[in-house]
Amino acid sequence: MNKTAIIYASIHHKNTEKLLTGISKEIEIDIFNVNKIKEIDFSKYETIGFASGIYMEKFHQSIYKFLEKHKADIPKKTFVLCTSGIGKGRYAKKFFSYLQDKDFEVLGAFECKGFDTYGLFKFFGGLAKGHPNTTDIENAVEFVKNIGAKMLL
Repeated sequence: MNKTAIIYASIHHKNTEKLLTGISKEIEIDIFNVNKIKEIDFSKYETIGFASGIYMEKFHQSIYKFLEKHKADIPKKTFVLCTSGIGKGRYAKKFFSYLQDKDFEVLGAFECKGFDTYGLFKFFGGLAKGHPNTTDIENAVEFVKNIGAKMLL
């Protein structure tokens, strides 16, 4: 049953959605937009990923609300993906810690740049224009493949 799903929020520039679409072309996973989910049968999944753009230095609030509502049903093995204008890894690590505090086993975290026009950045053409790019998507695919390999150990 090594089936994986990713629950995501991708609002302004659809950076996270672009990343996940690229992953889903290479790996058999189910992806669910957190704002469009009606129902998920979590018993079909061994691993759940959470993915989001970064909003005010955090994952989108809809991801936190989803976790609070479904915490008891979600498989305990999780992983994290996110896109941000900076793309340095600190936001993924922050959410990684949040999940650990909620008693999830977090198998890894991935963060890459995503086009960002928040605040003053819009006056300068934004940050990380063109991201996620092909290299970002390839790195994300490799990350998810490694998560799958960990599940086989």
